[in-house]
Amino acid sequence: MLGSWDQPKVRGPLNRFSGSVRGWLGRFGSVTEMILWMTGLVFLAQLVFVWLLQSSLIEYLFALNATQLKHGFVWQPLTYLFLHDPGNLFHILINLLVLWFFGREVEYFIGPKYFTRLYLLGGLTGAALWLAFNFQSSSYLMGASAAVLACVIAFATLFPDREVTLLVFFVLPVTLKAKYLALVAIAFDIFPLLSRSDTSVAHLAHLGGAALGYVYIKHLGYGSQPRWVLWLQRMIEKLRPHRRPKPRPVSREEFMSEQIDPILDKIAREGMQSLTRRERKILESAREHMQNQPR
Repeated sequence: MLGSWDQPKVRGPLNRFSGSVRGWLGRFGSVTEMILWMTGLVFLAQLVFVWLLQSSLIEYLFALNATQLKHGFVWQPLTYLFLHDPGNLFHILINLLVLWFFGREVEYFIGPKYFTRLYLLGGLTGAALWLAFNFQSSSYLMGASAAVLACVIAFATLFPDREVTLLVFFVLPVTLKAKYLALVAIAFDIFPLLSRSDTSVAHLAHLGGAALGYVYIKHLGYGSQPRWVLWLQRMIEKLRPHRRPKPRPVSREEFMSEQIDPILDKIAREGMQSLTRRERKILESAREHMQNQPR
C-alpha cells in the first residue's frame, strides 16, 4: 500500500532503525494509524491518573503552558498534541475520526515521511501562534486539533473539488466540496476571535495548524495556485528591476574571431553596402582601437 511503513523504499530517519524496530512500526500500517494509537493510549493513561490516582501529573508535565515553558519544559510544544481533556470525550473522538478520514488520504498521496512532518509542524505552528497571544497566561493547551486541521486543509489543497459527506451531529448528512469544507472549518475559528467570545477552544492554535497545512502542501508543489497569488507574482516580476548582465571581457584574438572576421567575410561575399549600422560601428571601433595601439 502506498504510504505505509512496510514499504521497502520509504526513505527518512526510520531507515536508521534496526529491522526489528521497523517491523514493529510496520504493524500499525501507516503513520496515521500509529498517531491514532498513540493518542488513544495517552488518553487512557490520563484517565487512569485523573480518575483513579486523582493526579494531573501528565497534564502538568506534557500539556503546553507558557510558565512551564519558561522554566525549561521545552518538549511541551510537541507533547501537548497527544493529550486531551479527560473530561471531554467528545473532543478526542472528533479529532480521531477526522484524522482517520483525512489523514489517511493525505498520507497516501504525499507519503509517510512528509505526512509526519505535516502533522508535527502543524502542531508546532499552532503552539507558536497560541503562545504569541498567551505567553503571560497561566492557561494550558492540549489536544491534536491544530495538527488535525493541518491535515484537513492539506486535503482540501490537494483535492479542492472532491466531494466530502459529513454527518452533522452524527445524524444529518451534508455533502460539499473539500475547498468549501476548509472555509467552513476556518470560519468556525475566525468568528469567535472576531466576536471575542470567551470559549475554551484554542482557536489561534487551530488557525496556525490550518495555515501550515496550506503552506506545506504548496511547498511540496501540489495544488493549483490561486488567481490572486499568480497576479501578485506577475506584479512583483514587473516591478523587480532587471539588471543587464555585465559583458564578459574578451581578448583581442577572441574579438577578432567572433566579431571582425564574420564582418570581413560578409564584405568579401556581398560588398561594403551590405553591412548593417551595428556592423559598421563595430568596424569603426575596431579601426580606432588599432590606430591607438602603440607601434
